[in-house]
Formats: sequence, structure tokens, C-alpha cells
Amino acid sequence: MTPALVFRGVSKQFANYPVLDGIHLEASLGAFLSVVGPSGCGKSTLLNLAAGLIEASTGVIEVFGQPLTGINRRAGYVFQQEVLLPWKTVLDNVRLGPALAGLPKEQSVTLAREWIRRVGLEAFSHCYPHQLSGGMRKRVAMAQTWITKPDIVLMDEPFAALDVHTRIQMQMELLHLWSSTKNTVLFVTHDLEEAIALADEVLVLSAGPGSRIVGRYPIELERPRNLIDIKTEDAFREIYRAIWRDLRLEVQRSYERSGQTLQLAR
Repeated sequence: MTPALVFRGVSKQFANYPVLDGIHLEASLGAFLSVVGPSGCGKSTLLNLAAGLIEASTGVIEVFGQPLTGINRRAGYVFQQEVLLPWKTVLDNVRLGPALAGLPKEQSVTLAREWIRRVGLEAFSHCYPHQLSGGMRKRVAMAQTWITKPDIVLMDEPFAALDVHTRIQMQMELLHLWSSTKNTVLFVTHDLEEAIALADEVLVLSAGPGSRIVGRYPIELERPRNLIDIKTEDAFREIYRAIWRDLRLEVQRSYERSGQTLQLAR
């Protein structure tokens, strides 16, 4: 089966600064991949390349076997900060994608109401973004993305700003949506526990500049997963320790390089 997303030797530079260097990755249809790494290592750049928002300096990105040129039309993007229009209601924000695609209003409204129901916001469809909690806005953003039926979903630390209880709730909601649609998910996070709890595989990026993939860890935990108790399981802790050995070294290197940069700046 043709992979959903492939990076073949992809590098990215901004001016003379190398952000990513020789990235090779492959995501099959329906796979859930998490990406972790030190701050500033290029995780968001990786997602922006997959989305077609920026071009690779070298290498090739393929989407279902075809070289990616321009915007990735088969991908949806959930940003760290929700991209909701403040003057539109929940209903109008969710139906925006189908409406822009030319779906008649009656059909787009019906479809939007179904996705609003699926994320548990039926009673809030008439509300505006400023009237919602952070978790509710995330639900709207996920409905806004999934309603367009993307084959690939790119997620850039979507739950980072949420409190721990809301975060677990949103993680469970995400797994529910993913298991019912089997999109390919590429999920960036600073939280190693979150990465393990959600993913089929965790990729570790090295410290920059010129970040590369230094670790690939299959997550052989049974699904469906109980995210409330999973972190207490022995298998989870073993996987965490194994990945942290790689990640810890890269975090230390990142701190050391930051310190050298600060000394040079002085």
C-alpha cells in the first residue's frame, strides 16, 4: 500500500541557518506518529513542510506517492492556537470548509451540526469563540478540521495550553475521532508522555541546528487505550525510559548550545 506521507532526505534552511537536515520518514495510511524534540529543533517546520506551507531546500516530500508541490490538499492542520473566526458562531466556523468547497448551505449546515454533535458541543452551536472555554475551542478546531475529511491530519502542540484534566479529555476525544476515521496523524508535542499515550510510533528529533531524526520507537500498547491510567502501567514506563534516554541527550545538547550562543552574544 502506498504510504500517506513520505520525506526523502528533506532538509530546510532559512537564510543560512539549517533547521532540518536529511529527514527520512514514512507514515502509512491510518498511522498515528508523534514527534518530540528539544525546543527550537524544527518540529513545527516539519509540519509546515508536510502541509506545503513552505518548500524543502533539498529532498522530496510525497503524498500518496505523488511529489508535493504547493499546498497539501489532502491534509488538515490543527494549530497550537485555534484559527477560529471571532465574528462567526461555532456552527458557522465548523461549516466554513464545506461552504468554501461549494457545498450548498443546507447540506453544509447539516454536516456541521453532525460534527458539532460528535465533539459534544450541540448546546453551544450558536455561541461565539470568546464565549467558549479553551477545551471547547479545541473541540471546534478539531471538528473544523475533520469535517473536510482530510487523509492526513497535522497537529502542532494542540493541547499545550490546556490544564491537565482538559488535556486528557481532549486526547481521548482525538483518539475517538482518529479511530473512527483512520486518518494519518502527524502530532508534534513537547510532552513525551502525551506522545507515547497517543501514538503508534514516536520519532525523536535531535537538537538544532540541522536537526535530524535520532530515534524511532514503535509503541506496542494495546488499543483502545485508557489514558487516565495508562501512565501507571509498567509497559508505558519502560517505553518512556527508553525514549527519554535519547531525548534527554538532545535536550542537554540544546541547553549547551543555547548557553554557547548566549556567551557569544555577550
